[in-house]
Amino acid sequence: MGESVAFVSWGLPLISIIILLLVWWFLNSRLNRLRLNDQVELGKMEAERLKQLDLVKSDFFSNVTHEFRTPLTLILGHLEQVIPNITDERAKKELIVVKRNAKLLEKLINQLLDIAKIEADRMDIDLRKGNIVPLLNEIQRSFASLADRKGVGLIFEAQEEDINMEFDPDKVELIFYNLLSNAFKFTDKGKVSLTVSKTDKDGKSYCKLVVQDTGIGIVEEQIPKVFDRFYQSENSRWRKNKGTGIGLALVKDLVELHEGTIELKSISGVGTEITVLLPVEHKLSNRDADMEIPALEPIDPDLEVVVEFDQPAQTLTEEEVNAQNIVLVIEDNDDIRNFLRLTLEPAFRVFDTVDGETGIAKATEIIPDVIVCDVMMPGKDGFEVTKILKKQEKTSHVPIILLTAKAGVENRIAGLETGADAYVPKPFSSDELHARIRNLIEGRKKLKEKYSRSLLVKPDVVAEPSMEEKFLLRVKAVVEEHLDDENFSVEELSKKVGMSRAQLHRKLIALTGKSASRFVRNYRLEHAYQLLQNKVGTVSEIAYRVGYSSPAYFTKCFTEDFGISPSQVKKDT
Repeated sequence: MGESVAFVSWGLPLISIIILLLVWWFLNSRLNRLRLNDQVELGKMEAERLKQLDLVKSDFFSNVTHEFRTPLTLILGHLEQVIPNITDERAKKELIVVKRNAKLLEKLINQLLDIAKIEADRMDIDLRKGNIVPLLNEIQRSFASLADRKGVGLIFEAQEEDINMEFDPDKVELIFYNLLSNAFKFTDKGKVSLTVSKTDKDGKSYCKLVVQDTGIGIVEEQIPKVFDRFYQSENSRWRKNKGTGIGLALVKDLVELHEGTIELKSISGVGTEITVLLPVEHKLSNRDADMEIPALEPIDPDLEVVVEFDQPAQTLTEEEVNAQNIVLVIEDNDDIRNFLRLTLEPAFRVFDTVDGETGIAKATEIIPDVIVCDVMMPGKDGFEVTKILKKQEKTSHVPIILLTAKAGVENRIAGLETGADAYVPKPFSSDELHARIRNLIEGRKKLKEKYSRSLLVKPDVVAEPSMEEKFLLRVKAVVEEHLDDENFSVEELSKKVGMSRAQLHRKLIALTGKSASRFVRNYRLEHAYQLLQNKVGTVSEIAYRVGYSSPAYFTKCFTEDFGISPSQVKKDT
């Protein structure tokens, strides 16, 4: 009995303590789990917030870049127009300095955009398979004139003529343009060299690229920082050359995007050596065995890479001027619109409008030969304008050049997917714009030849006719319906196809090179030629069947067009 009392006296409190400890442990574990879950949730929220901030920052860079590029386009465009015509040598040199610095500003804006894309994980790699050596040779040759001007040697050494690998040519060009630019910037004597070879490391093949210079070098303690964004060396020479710290940081990011490595060695006062290793085979191809990497477009090693368009734009020949090539400019910025008119008017007949809505109306009214349209406009933007004009019959054939400050590949693809024929980023060269317009007009001439050869006679069976072919087939069907009506006029034809006389005239001129009246006449005579070959009646009967009330006038027109009389055709067949 005494033992029971003793157990109760000390056993029950012990059990209570154990239970309390277990409850405490359970509650504490529960609280820790809740706290941990909260921390994980907060971490996810913070990660999402940072991701959104990155997207906002990237969009901010894109919008700011657009604002920068518009005035930059005007600066460079007017300089290109003015510099060739300046006779005062001192003033000309000063304007060349302005142009050079404007080009530098353009380069820095592009680098900022690339940095923003990398930080927001929007920078993609577009691999091509091919020989990297000719591309590197082309890049280093673009520095030949700079090397001559500075009196610095430029050496290119390829230890192998062919190094076939997978790489993004645009990004490789940007990497080595930046590295060679830096090398020349800080080298006043001696040489700058680019050496290319093949090497193996950890059982993997690499292309080894070494850029070496005999410039001012970098002090040892600053070497680890040179690839940091916006870092500028305290070396007075580096400060003097206005380094932004963007170039090398971007180079490092682009090399790592290629799954490569970059290493810098430098001795102050002696020179710098930068070694880049790029894998011959990219991991991207290993992840998807079925993925085929496109071949690199061949590069002509004798091609001169960089050409400055400092000469004034050539005017059209007398024949082209007489053809009245019309360019419609759709641009909401007054200065850019005036500049485009100024630069294009010596060569083309220019019309302009201030927004997409009026641009569509004007294009439908005048049926221009080419349209130059800005992308970012109030109301309907350039993409919408392009879609509408390409889908409506009156303007479906008109080539459209989209002009925009958004120079990214994704924007270019979006523009071309709407049906645009060319995409020119701002700031643009007026010579390039002239060349684009001429090329598009030349392309339309080939289209005219095709349609004038194959669509004036009886239509062939077309599996999936284009909008232009459908239009011409419809016009011919109307002419065919009134073939024997000598009073059938162009005005009636226009009404039947739902266009004004002027619109029909411009459309037919653009597609066939023939006016509406000439189109009707040629169709009648082509039809008569077939009837004569098949001997379906006398010359007079055939003349009446194709809308000629006077057999004599029919014979005159027929002979003018074919160089042979109707009776001779009938006789020879």
